Amino acid sequence: MLDQIAKRDGGARSATSLQQEIAEAKRQLVGLLQDTAIAASAGSLPLNGILSTAEVRIRTEEANAQKRNELALDERKLKADVERKRGVVESAEKERDAWNAQWKDALAALSLSAEAPIETIQEQIDAIDQMRETSVKIADLQLERIGKIERDVKVFAAEVERLIASVSPQLAGEDADEAVLKLHARLNASKQARDSLNEKSEAVESLQKKLDDCDRSRNDARVIMTGLQQLAGAGTIGALREAIQRSDQQRALKDERARLRETLEADGDGLGLAVLAEECHSNDPDQAAAREQTLKKSLEEVRERQLTAIQHRNDTERVFEAVGSDAAAARAASDRQVALAEMKDAAAQYARVRSASLILRWAIERFRREKQAPLLKRAGELFSILTGGSFERLTLAYDDKDVPHLAGVRGDGGAVPVSGLSEGAADQLFMALRIAAVEEYLTHSTPAPFIVDDLFINYDDARAAAGFKVLQQLAEKTQVLFFTHHQHLVGVARAAFEGHVSTAVLEPRGIPEKNVA
Repeated sequence: MLDQIAKRDGGARSATSLQQEIAEAKRQLVGLLQDTAIAASAGSLPLNGILSTAEVRIRTEEANAQKRNELALDERKLKADVERKRGVVESAEKERDAWNAQWKDALAALSLSAEAPIETIQEQIDAIDQMRETSVKIADLQLERIGKIERDVKVFAAEVERLIASVSPQLAGEDADEAVLKLHARLNASKQARDSLNEKSEAVESLQKKLDDCDRSRNDARVIMTGLQQLAGAGTIGALREAIQRSDQQRALKDERARLRETLEADGDGLGLAVLAEECHSNDPDQAAAREQTLKKSLEEVRERQLTAIQHRNDTERVFEAVGSDAAAARAASDRQVALAEMKDAAAQYARVRSASLILRWAIERFRREKQAPLLKRAGELFSILTGGSFERLTLAYDDKDVPHLAGVRGDGGAVPVSGLSEGAADQLFMALRIAAVEEYLTHSTPAPFIVDDLFINYDDARAAAGFKVLQQLAEKTQVLFFTHHQHLVGVARAAFEGHVSTAVLEPRGIPEKNVA
């Protein structure tokens, strides 16, 4: 007992010493912080709280020191920039003085007053230039142009007479200008007739090809039907149809029998069909139903007892966990206070970060709606044309990690991500983005031809027509060259471009024929 008393006294002295050290540390921290609010309540504040405040103060001072260093660096850069610009200004003033001297000498050589306003001097110089140009034009007209025009008129008249004599003798004797207009009108009519003839010939070839395909399909079907009649022993098509119906019914019955067999094997505890059939014959259905009811009641009673036992076990576990010694309770209370203090700081920091995140996301969304990028806006317009209005525009959607993803917006406002688009819609989206980028490039660069090879190979005629409408808009800004193996796309292109399209057929040796539009 005396040893325990001695240990207790030693522990009390150690505790007193530690408390004094803690009080001294708190006093030093309060003195360093120089905060009247903390100094007034220093006696009631824990050391952890004062340390947290000191750490926050240290981080604040470090941030301020970094800002001061950055501002000092910016100040030095600005001073250097000022000195550089001052030198540039002095150099410009010297150049201006030199230019003024040259200006005065040039005006003196022209017998003009250097004191006159710049506008007056400019008008006088312009008048001199106009007189000089007028004199040159008069000389040209007198010496060359009038005579040259007369010679050109004679040559033109002779050339027209020669052309009329070889092409249309009935126009002989008419004025050259009138004859040229009539020949031009006949040429346009001939071109239209030729184009119409070519289109009709192409249509006839296409229809003849379809007729040949239909004939081949009909012959193949007739051969297949004949073989089926021979196999089924049917003399007519009606008898073959009945045989096919009977075959389908037989196949359905076989499938149903196989399904029932699999069900019996799965639910028969591994017994064979013969054993299951024998058990079914030997058992009374009424007894089986009564036994089933008895088993259901027993199962319900067992489940109720199980739920009661589970509830009792949970109550016992809560009572057992609640039981503890005084030392455990004290440690738990201490840990609880520490956890509450840490949770308070973490909650405050989380609230600030979460609020900033929500405000930033809202600002980004508002900026995106009000000032959407021109490239994305143009791509959305082209995508709407290519999809026939199925999508109205393009937008940027953000996932849980605030990563932007491209999505198409339908007429009802629903957004479909790229992963949810069909293969055809994805191809149309790629084409819209590509052409929008090309148009943006053409706004600040020299136009270059836009060349594509079988771009609409997976498109039907409606989608291909929409694609040619987009290419028509691009053709207003630069030349578009379209290569294809498919003849029918030429007609689709002509309809989309309203006939304003040039075509050429490439037929090099060893390479399949390809059209260029």
